[in-house]
Amino acid sequence: MAFVVARFGLISLVFLVVSSVARRGTKLLFTARTKEERLFRRDILIVGGSIGLGYILQTAGLLTTTTSKSAFLTSTAVVWTPIISFFIGREKITAKLGSAVMLTLVGVLLLTQAWRAAQGGMAIGDLLTIGCAIAFGVYIVWIDRVMLHAREITGNGHAASLMVTSTQLVAATLLILVFLPVMETPHYSATPFSIGALIFTALIATGATAYLQARYQNVVTPSQAAVIYMIEPVVAMLIAEVFLTEQISFLDALGAVLIIAGVIIAQAPKRKDEPIKGMKNL
Repeated sequence: MAFVVARFGLISLVFLVVSSVARRGTKLLFTARTKEERLFRRDILIVGGSIGLGYILQTAGLLTTTTSKSAFLTSTAVVWTPIISFFIGREKITAKLGSAVMLTLVGVLLLTQAWRAAQGGMAIGDLLTIGCAIAFGVYIVWIDRVMLHAREITGNGHAASLMVTSTQLVAATLLILVFLPVMETPHYSATPFSIGALIFTALIATGATAYLQARYQNVVTPSQAAVIYMIEPVVAMLIAEVFLTEQISFLDALGAVLIIAGVIIAQAPKRKDEPIKGMKNL
C-alpha cells in the first residue's frame, strides 16, 4: 500500500507542478462554487474514491486469496460495468454486448485457470476482490460523467482530461492515505529497481493511461470499454512470455483468442437503425 501511495502521490505531484488546470481541479475539491463545479467535485470524488477503493480491496484481498483467483475476480468488472451502467440509465444491455461479455469472461477464466487454485471454498479475500471489481466497474461508468462536467468548466477536451486525470489521482491518494496506517506499517526500500518501478508505474501505467482513458473512453460505451480492457491479461501473458520466460499453454492461448473475439464482437459496427453513441447520451 505504501508503494501505491508513492505511485499515486508522485504522478499527482507531477501534474500539479506542470499544469495549471490540474491545480484548478484540485482547488475545486475544496472550493467549488458554481453548480457545474459542485457536480464536478461530486463526480470526481466518486471516480477517485472508486479507483482508490479498488486498489485497497484488491491489495487486501491478495492476503487471503491466490493471484490467479484475484486476476479472474478482478476481471469480472466486465460484468459489473454493464449492470451498473444499466441501473443508472447509461445504456442498455444488448444481446451482442451480453455475448461479448460472456465470451470474454470465459477467455479470462481459461487464461487465468483460476479453478486450479480454488481450494477450501470462498475466502474473505475473494469477497474483497469482488468488491474491487465492482469499484472498478463504477469507475469505468462514472469517468464519462465527470468528463462532461469538466468540459463545461474548461471548455475543451484536452484541458478537461488533464483536470479529471490529476484530480481523481489526488482524491485517490488521500483516500488510500487514510487507510494506510490501518492496513500496514508504511515502509519503502529505495533501490534502483524499486525507484525504476515507481517512475514507470507513476508516469506511464498511471498518469498516461488515466489521461488516455479520460480523453477517449467516451468514444465507446462503458460496457464496450470494460470488454476492451480485458485485453490487459492477454498483453500481460505475452510480456511474461518474452521477458519472464513463462510458457504459454494451449488454454492460455485459447483464452487469449476468446478475449480478442469478445472485443471484436463488442466493437462490431452498429446497424443503420441503431443510434450512434454521442456526447448527448451522457
